[in-house]
Amino acid sequence: MAIDSFMSKLSVSQVKLLSTASVAGLSSTAINALASDRIAALSSGQLAVVTTDAIAGLDTAKISAFSSSALAGLTAAQLGAITNGITNFEESQLKALKTDIIAGLVEADLTALATADKLDALTTTQIAVLTGDKFSTDAIIDLTSAQASKLTATQVTALTSDAAAALTSDQLDVLTTAAIAALETADVAALFNGAGSAKLAALDAKQIAALGSDITELDSVGGGALSATQIGGLTTAQLGALTSDEMAGWTGTQINAIGSKQITSLAVGELTSAQQNLLTSTQVSGLSSTQIGAVTSDAFGAWSTDNLAAISSTAIAGLTTDQAATLASADVNALNIKALTAMSTANLAALTTDAIAGLGSAQIKALTTAQIVALTTDQVTALGTDQIAALSSAQVAALESGDIALFSTAEVAVISTAAIGAISSDDYMTLTNDQLDAISSDQVAALKDNVNWVIAAYNDSTVS
Repeated sequence: MAIDSFMSKLSVSQVKLLSTASVAGLSSTAINALASDRIAALSSGQLAVVTTDAIAGLDTAKISAFSSSALAGLTAAQLGAITNGITNFEESQLKALKTDIIAGLVEADLTALATADKLDALTTTQIAVLTGDKFSTDAIIDLTSAQASKLTATQVTALTSDAAAALTSDQLDVLTTAAIAALETADVAALFNGAGSAKLAALDAKQIAALGSDITELDSVGGGALSATQIGGLTTAQLGALTSDEMAGWTGTQINAIGSKQITSLAVGELTSAQQNLLTSTQVSGLSSTQIGAVTSDAFGAWSTDNLAAISSTAIAGLTTDQAATLASADVNALNIKALTAMSTANLAALTTDAIAGLGSAQIKALTTAQIVALTTDQVTALGTDQIAALSSAQVAALESGDIALFSTAEVAVISTAAIGAISSDDYMTLTNDQLDAISSDQVAALKDNVNWVIAAYNDSTVS
């Protein structure tokens, strides 16, 4: 007991003069006999040799008295000997702990620091040496934005599912793209679906892109929470992988955020008819034939003339007969000529008579002979005088037998002088006297020796 009394009488300057050998031999009671200001005078070298038993005997006040400079000498064994461990240190002391000491902390230590509201005292350098599996849910929640910003991809990958799900919006906001990319697939679902969908707002476009294929882990709530800016930042691979599950709640603002470089990857068939109808003409101009074919008939029939005019000549190859049948006269009139001439004969034949009547003169003139042949009887009947007048000689020649007989007298009269000669002798034989009478002087002049066919038609006993 004598040495304990002796130790209590030492001055601060005398404590500083103690050799490491002297300090190393002191018992727990002898060290504890030093007043707090004497404890504060210990150097890092002196502290390093204090026995674990002696350390274990110090009360909280004495532990709190260690200077920041002295704590540089603290060993892992000494830390383990302290009652209540690391939580006994003040924030300034925590900052002074060496990284090898910090690296030796376990999950319970971090949880204890978080509970004591002291975890925020650790420097970003100290945070960086901790492995991800040591961060409990409480520890994650207690991290400051500055600390979270230094979490590495390796640490994030090692987080438990519960810890990852506990990341806050403020923390997500500062995570690097590498850290975001390191989130496990299940973590993405746990973080951003359901009530967690609000956290998505914390991510910028680059962070969203960093989620990679895990973007498909979002449910309808999570997917619906994506902002227009975030959608605009999706890679083509990400956008192409999205299904109705993720896009179910997308509004016009979200759909219209899909850029021209992204649109080619959009799974159009995963959108509802109402959503397909929200596509802009600029977006439609970038759709492929497969994407056009995936548009429902309801949506296609509701598309604006601007959208229909934007369909490319290659994309129209994907048109189905059901889609073609929904087009009205104004719709067909809006089709650009290259797209119209690329339309399959089956689709052209599927157009209603109202749609056929909507074709402009330039569009009629551009139809291929194969398309002319594909016209049904009802469609030919629906052609107007302006359309008949626009037919070329090759198109007139391509009309099926009996089609000319469907022309009214007014329509016969407007067949161009260049095309009148393309009517076959058999077709003249199908015309009535009234139709023959409608042939004008200019048309007769253009017939040349084909006038014999007209005379034969007049003379034929079957012509009334």
